[in-house]
Amino acid sequence: MVALIRRRFLGTKISLNSHRHKLQWSVKQVTKSNFSDSLQEFKSHLSASDFVAVSLQNTGSFSAPWNRVSSFDSPETAYLKVRRAAERFQLLQFAICPFTISGSKVTAHPYNFHLFPRDELNIGMPSYSFSCQTSYLTAMARQGFDFNACIYDGISYLSRAQELAAIVRMANPINLNYVVEASSSPPTVADTVFVERVKSRIKHWKKSCIDSTSKKIDDALVKSLQKLVLGGEQYGSRPCMTIAVCSERQVQLVSEMLREFFDDLVALKIPTKGGGTQAVRVVLTSSKEDKSLLERELQNAEEEQNKKMRGFREVIELVSASQKPVVSHNTLNDFSVIHSKFIAPLPLDVNEFLNSLQSNFPLIFDVNHMMKGIGPLENVTSIPAAVSHLKNRFFAPIEMELSHGALLDESKIHGQTVVRICYLFAKLCSVLKITPGSIQSSDGKVLDGYANAFRSCSGNSVESLDGGIRIWTNSPRKVDCKDLVFLVGIQEQAVCWNA
Repeated sequence: MVALIRRRFLGTKISLNSHRHKLQWSVKQVTKSNFSDSLQEFKSHLSASDFVAVSLQNTGSFSAPWNRVSSFDSPETAYLKVRRAAERFQLLQFAICPFTISGSKVTAHPYNFHLFPRDELNIGMPSYSFSCQTSYLTAMARQGFDFNACIYDGISYLSRAQELAAIVRMANPINLNYVVEASSSPPTVADTVFVERVKSRIKHWKKSCIDSTSKKIDDALVKSLQKLVLGGEQYGSRPCMTIAVCSERQVQLVSEMLREFFDDLVALKIPTKGGGTQAVRVVLTSSKEDKSLLERELQNAEEEQNKKMRGFREVIELVSASQKPVVSHNTLNDFSVIHSKFIAPLPLDVNEFLNSLQSNFPLIFDVNHMMKGIGPLENVTSIPAAVSHLKNRFFAPIEMELSHGALLDESKIHGQTVVRICYLFAKLCSVLKITPGSIQSSDGKVLDGYANAFRSCSGNSVESLDGGIRIWTNSPRKVDCKDLVFLVGIQEQAVCWNA
């Protein structure tokens, strides 16, 4: 039985951002070598949890100071900036934590997946290239990140769009029983002639296969001539023949004819590398049981291939299929990366991006945006600062219960930010008087106030490793633009105040 860690925060003086007493949690580190087992474990934890927190570690966030998202940006401008960063930089770590809130107790199951994209299928795609920001790599190295292990044992993946392209390029046989529908248009004379000719060929070939089985032919020359005349081949240990086709219409006709006249045959569509159909391969089975066995073999082979192509994207698909609320610290940045790497290339229009994202993740909560419900905040630009702010001003004790064992390897502390997000989210729910059960209610007011707030988050300060623009005021009242003065060049910052 998995041991559980319990850490109580009521009355403690240990801060999450304390250098002297740095609080650390045990997070399961997942690489290619233990991905399969961890995926099954993650699936069970996901189904038993109510929320999912995510935290990403990229090789950078912006290529120049003016590419950073600022409070002056419109939603469209902010999206174009994060779109550029998502396309340029690579994702190396994806921390994800299914968790449940019950009163003041949080039960969490954190995982940190180490990623590195590569051509696992040896088909020449995809060809990856990405930029790196030295400050980000330096910070990861200080935390003990093993770049060699990432390159050699990191989990690869393909996005949905890349997977479709890979399937076309690999041109593997496809079972026609699952993909071809019945024809809706009446057959023409040419169709009838084609079907009768193919049916006659299959009858002679099938009879020859049965005869050769019952009458053992030892003459190699006779066997070769028979195979040449009848077009006989082998699909594994089973006899098969190939039928040339010129169009998808002919594929449809062959499939319908086989289902009507031949119960012991399995038809396979042989695609071209350009996406069309090259031929139909007919495999002869010895019985109904043998036919079922062959179809299961084909299905299992397809599933294994798809699993290998998807790689880490299996985790994203599980979260998307669960339709559970996802919690993040910076939704616009994080989900632009998630969309780009695992779903499809990012569209140019921000509304198209949001519509596509919502179809996959209907409820997304940003703890940055939820902090706005507390009131005007000064210098709360990171998760530790937000937690410290809440601890100093509100009595909202939270008990954390984590899985994955009580022992913590000091050299593997990656992915703990995702646990801090779970903690901060539970703290905010307590302070804001939000019942976690009401979050998933379709008519709850919580949805209108805090979920999917991408536009209002576009100007938030981002926890980053480089300096940038900060804005503050001692007076929260609104002022006119003509009363503002901008001074540039003071301590490499742009300062704005009421004139």
